[in-house]
Amino acid sequence: MFGLSLPKLLGLGLIIAAIWYGFKWLGRLDRERKARLRESQGGPAPAHGDRQDLVECALCGTYVAAPIAHCPEGRADCPHVEG
Repeated sequence: MFGLSLPKLLGLGLIIAAIWYGFKWLGRLDRERKARLRESQGGPAPAHGDRQDLVECALCGTYVAAPIAHCPEGRADCPHVEG
């Protein structure tokens, strides 16, 4: 009744392969979506995955990912503000 035959094993292998490649495809789509979102926000793409190097501001001591759009301390003379 529940014997293993070659067609059943091949069918099971095909199902497992379809699931495996489906997850790989979805992962690739997600990575591409995140990359497009990062590019559309105007931020630089991180060099290593989602990590960014932070630098300490010499004026106020706040750690920021340079360059930034505005100073977190509200200083007009922040050296890390782009523009």
